[in-house]
Amino acid sequence: MIHVFHRPHPSLRDFVNNIMIFRLRLDKSQSAPALSFPPLPEQCLYFYPLGAPVAEYLPQNKQVKLQRSIVVGPQVNRIRLHMNHANYTVKVGFQPGGLYRLLGIPMSEFPMNESLDSSYILDKEVSHIADQLAETEHPNAIIAIVEAFLLRKVRQLRAQLPIDRVLPMLIQQGGLMNINEVASLACVSTRQLERQFQQRVGIQPKFFARITRFAKAWVMKEHIPATKWTTIAHECGYFDQMHLIRDFKAFCGVSPRVIEEEFLSTPFLLHNRLHY
Repeated sequence: MIHVFHRPHPSLRDFVNNIMIFRLRLDKSQSAPALSFPPLPEQCLYFYPLGAPVAEYLPQNKQVKLQRSIVVGPQVNRIRLHMNHANYTVKVGFQPGGLYRLLGIPMSEFPMNESLDSSYILDKEVSHIADQLAETEHPNAIIAIVEAFLLRKVRQLRAQLPIDRVLPMLIQQGGLMNINEVASLACVSTRQLERQFQQRVGIQPKFFARITRFAKAWVMKEHIPATKWTTIAHECGYFDQMHLIRDFKAFCGVSPRVIEEEFLSTPFLLHNRLHY
């Protein structure tokens, strides 16, 4: 198995948080697993060079065979991915607001919890990138291909505003920043902050902070499964465990115990990260 999180080239870091590579080949005698993904406070560009998984959108009760390269906008619910036996994923995790700066499309116009074909949203070059990645195995070479593609896009980025420097701070603080403080650091009023969040993130500031806090709880459990939920609730700033359970039911539709059982039953975990 190859599972790499890479901090991007310095010229990319103000709009790209991480580049992730995941490769795993399972024996065909094993059942192909289904993995749950939490709502994360990032938008992403994915490549599936050897074939895409099937995404199960739980709130809509539908399954979709993903494209070879997709763009994912705001995600506010758990999604289950039905993996292949030969898994190869390359993810570009953008800084919050980074995908907007790249595309110039308000995130409020993106569909929630769904994906869009990258070749229509970005350009036809993504198909060529996917072909290159399919023929590449070494992580350093994979990263070089992806970074070269992104570096060619730097000149078309929308101008960086103070909010773009504040949003990563909100993630680093696990969502535990007062919205008035966020507005002050972003040099805007709370009303202007709400407009900038809709444009850059696609959801309201308080809801984004709530998702960030919940994602931190998920990631803690994923990285250290033995950690008690009561400990996680305390570490993530929840008033008590019941408030954490409330968020699990709101974002995942199930209790924390169901997710814990999923972690124990799958052959591998993806060990998501909130920030590099």
